[in-house]
Amino acid sequence: MQDLTGQTVKGYELHERIGVGGFGAVYRAFQPLIKRDVAMKIILPELANQPDFIRRFEYEAQLVARLEHIHIVPLYDYWREPTGAYLIMRWLRGGSLRNRLQHGALDIETAVRVTNQVAAALALAHRRGVVHRDIKPDNILFDDEGNAYLADFGIA
Repeated sequence: MQDLTGQTVKGYELHERIGVGGFGAVYRAFQPLIKRDVAMKIILPELANQPDFIRRFEYEAQLVARLEHIHIVPLYDYWREPTGAYLIMRWLRGGSLRNRLQHGALDIETAVRVTNQVAAALALAHRRGVVHRDIKPDNILFDDEGNAYLADFGIA
């Protein structure tokens, strides 16, 4: 996927590409209207335009958007166009669990806190009938204070 850093998509300024995968790319973007950083996930057009993907994307995006929990990364907006599908989420500056584990194991107190936060997020999702489908260190993100957030609920 071509790097779109420096471009504007629906009013969001793409500042930095932070990840690329089989489905597309994630950018740190800026929303000038309310002056905040956000994460924008852009799904490749060849996936975003498949009928099965479209149905799943719409359904799951609506489900995840209704999940309100302190340890779930909120989905602010989503849309689909011929050029791809787009997800706008809270930007978390603290990196991922994968990044943290590259520097060594978590101490026991931190590991228990992170586990409890993620478990609470999963419990709410399951009560609402939402299954995560992709729990891994890359999908556990942190804020500046070290609180854990569950991201990427299998939408794409």
